Amino acid sequence: MTYIGRVPEIRYKAARVTPTITGVQYANNDILFDTTEIPNAVLYEGGASKLINMTITSKSTSLFDCIFYFWQVNQSMGTVNAARSISDATMAAGKCLGGIYMNADNLQNNYSNGRIYSINQGYSGFTGETKTYPQLPIVLQAEAGSKSVYVAAIVQSEDSSGNVTPSFSIGDIELIFGLEL
Repeated sequence: MTYIGRVPEIRYKAARVTPTITGVQYANNDILFDTTEIPNAVLYEGGASKLINMTITSKSTSLFDCIFYFWQVNQSMGTVNAARSISDATMAAGKCLGGIYMNADNLQNNYSNGRIYSINQGYSGFTGETKTYPQLPIVLQAEAGSKSVYVAAIVQSEDSSGNVTPSFSIGDIELIFGLEL
């Protein structure tokens, strides 16, 4: 690529979000948290950024596998701590941007009274041969007139039934998104 004048500067940002969760135990296929805004995830209204890594900090010692879904539009995906039941119309209205499967067994680091999960580029979230592929980066695109994108999560395990019944207290989870703007 040839640039005339100044070479564009690549910018990075760590965006922190605390999703709303309930203070109880979850079950497999429960919604961990509904659509949660990632404010200023892009530099300008209707713009895009690249999600290059993601860290989840948890004050709970419970291991949990889940799928994070990213959305262009703030469209509710259902009730927190209830079984997922997302219709085709809801999926279309939310304008899904992608998903990341988090396998807690492979990603977690226990720091005494909680856990840290790190998802980086090149991480393959599935253990089966047919599902082993990198999940990052993901392009995050804001809707016209907005600089925000949204994330929701569902407790779900591909390989371990023990990682689908986590218990949390309100405020136990923080999400940190590494963005290239």
